[in-house]
Amino acid sequence: MSDTWAMPSGIPDLPPDQIHVWRLRTDRDPRAGLALLSAEERRRAEAFRTDLLRARYVAAHAALRLLLGRTLDTPADRLRFRQNSWGKPELAEGELRFNLSHSGPWAVVALARGIEIGVDVEEARHPPPLEVARIAYSAAERTALAGLSGRDLTAAFYAVWTRKEALAKGIGRGFSFDFTGFTVSADPAERTSRPVLPPNLAEADWHLHDLPPIEGAAAALAIPAAGLGIVAWRFEPGFWGL
Repeated sequence: MSDTWAMPSGIPDLPPDQIHVWRLRTDRDPRAGLALLSAEERRRAEAFRTDLLRARYVAAHAALRLLLGRTLDTPADRLRFRQNSWGKPELAEGELRFNLSHSGPWAVVALARGIEIGVDVEEARHPPPLEVARIAYSAAERTALAGLSGRDLTAAFYAVWTRKEALAKGIGRGFSFDFTGFTVSADPAERTSRPVLPPNLAEADWHLHDLPPIEGAAAALAIPAAGLGIVAWRFEPGFWGL
């Protein structure tokens, strides 16, 4: 995977052995995106307390629909979704898999054919919310953070957070398992790593990949095997007609 987000010259093909990850900004006028959303998605958007949070939700979910629709050659507003047994969203039919994450002004969408994937982006705050580590990080992860301070602590904290969240979303069991019961690398420089999982979660050979830099944020991707190609794309709304 490149260290940059590439701008596509057209609609890129998605081969079976590749994962495509798209990055976009979500601070934009939500009116065009609203037309693509389902009635349920519009109800969820209206439930947000502020116009900014509403606009970010609409932009992220409209972009997801556009990416899925262009990949499947299907109108974005006709896509139908369901949830698996643990609440992970998926398309109602077909083999195309996706995962969406958004935080602050950023959203990230991952797409693959027949491969379960998980992605997470987190807007970085300094100092980080260390109370999260006390309830969701393993003993080994907390020990790694204990020797750090300042920006090094912030970078390690978000490396752990995004890697754990991406993995949990890839496994697709929501919050049905103990987040303190598995361990990921706390080293921000280790851009590709493998988690330490208990036997009941080790059905696949999960690999974690940090995504190319995103201003003011951290992001990671979880995939269930080695040797898959990962391509990072920039989603530019004008190019896609949003």
